[in-house]
Amino acid sequence: MKIAVFTSITAAYLPNARLLAASLVKHHPDWDFYLLFNDRTPPDIRWEDEPFQHVVFADWLRIDRPWYRFAYGYSVVEFCTATKGTMAQYLLRTLNYEAVIYLDPDIYVFSPLLEVVDILNTGAGEVILTPHLTDPEDNDDPEGIWSHEIAALKHGVYNLGFFSIKNGALGLRFLDWWERRLLDYSHINFTYGTFTDQKWANIAPYLFDGIKVLCDRSYNVATWNIKGRRIERNEDSTWTVNARPLRFYHFSGFGNDFAWAKRELKLFAQQNDQTAELWRYYETLYKSQRRDVDWPPWVWSVDAFGRIIEENMRKSIMRPDVVDPFRTFL
Repeated sequence: MKIAVFTSITAAYLPNARLLAASLVKHHPDWDFYLLFNDRTPPDIRWEDEPFQHVVFADWLRIDRPWYRFAYGYSVVEFCTATKGTMAQYLLRTLNYEAVIYLDPDIYVFSPLLEVVDILNTGAGEVILTPHLTDPEDNDDPEGIWSHEIAALKHGVYNLGFFSIKNGALGLRFLDWWERRLLDYSHINFTYGTFTDQKWANIAPYLFDGIKVLCDRSYNVATWNIKGRRIERNEDSTWTVNARPLRFYHFSGFGNDFAWAKRELKLFAQQNDQTAELWRYYETLYKSQRRDVDWPPWVWSVDAFGRIIEENMRKSIMRPDVVDPFRTFL
């Protein structure tokens, strides 16, 4: 099966994306890796020296919206999620890949994604999603309830740091809908009930056929679900989760908001010393890829005169027909 994998970043996540690309290609050398770059090329970056097979710039995509309203109407986090649907369309409809897989840049692949391949090959699902949680909190500890269960209610049932879509009638029907929602409504607004691309997936399984929820505990392992997973390192330096091969770990928060992630590790992985060892392993790899470069700010965070575009300014240039009728954005 001809498969494309992509991630969506700005310059700040280049170290993570380098690690992701290397780890993915190691286990799936026959897959094509694409970097969706939502920025301008920073000084001292030569794409031919980077470990990405293909680089696509966001403003190359065929976005059916007035560009200035789209680009300047989103924050950097919102923008990097808003472009994911259109990039998936490009890979499936224009380049004719049989399937596309998305992985967040702060994910590291530890073993082949065999279960995903099996689902795509057997037709068990044309869209694959993973939930934030696969186990309930085992007691009434408010730390776990607030940090995991309530957080999942707030941010979305599914973690869209991973998804897969097959180039079939069911997969494309979902993607057509999801892409439109991301272009117009990929905002972070908890009052309005939106959180980037994730909250839309809450309703997808009963709007569309062909969606497979992959609850395999070896996928999308992260601090928010570590209580149901025991991480161990074998003598051959391979990693397992609950005695099965670890497929990929989501180092969410690493390198940008590490204090939050460290707090989660301390609270929920304190009986599992090898989870901390796993983070130290990734930290060593991350430091080897980081460059001390003072890069310019995100290209769409400033106007033509170099002035920072504040949030209230961004909301004022949104398309009028997508503004919350109750004015919660204002």
